[in-house]
Amino acid sequence: MTTPLYPSIYQVDDELPVAEDFTVTSVKRKVGMGVKSVHAIPRGVRVAKFTGQLSSKVLQHTLQVSPDAHLHDPYFVGLLTHSCAPNCVLDMQRLEIWSLSDIKAGDLLTIDYAVTEDVLHRQFACGCGSSHCRRWITGRREGPNEIGVAYLEGLAAKKIKRLATMEKRRSSR
Repeated sequence: MTTPLYPSIYQVDDELPVAEDFTVTSVKRKVGMGVKSVHAIPRGVRVAKFTGQLSSKVLQHTLQVSPDAHLHDPYFVGLLTHSCAPNCVLDMQRLEIWSLSDIKAGDLLTIDYAVTEDVLHRQFACGCGSSHCRRWITGRREGPNEIGVAYLEGLAAKKIKRLATMEKRRSSR
């Protein structure tokens, strides 16, 4: 017997994720919840199907299906963690998650929020750790908001100061 991750009202498909395959868990301090795979998943396979409730509003835990429609899923796919180098991608037409790389048992499932969203519910500083990290996450059709601009300018100022200090040390040798 399997334990569904979705409430019974959402059980519209026998292929929806179950607790035996995925764990919904707390992630770091500021991130919130995330989804970990219980088993290893090879690259290039369907990880899971998902479902939710359609809404015309951009909310936390919604995913954009079309310019005017969003799928609200606070139980599974809406909890996937962001990464600038994700291990999964969403097929919003088929409502499926696909692996972009090998995923080890216990790894978080990650997606790039800018791939599915024109405008995010809330922009945020990224700490994904990827060498390709964009540092501030927005939707694909929006620039950084005022807080994001200030955050990125602060990072740039710190980098300039660090480089100047390194140059000063080098030249004093």
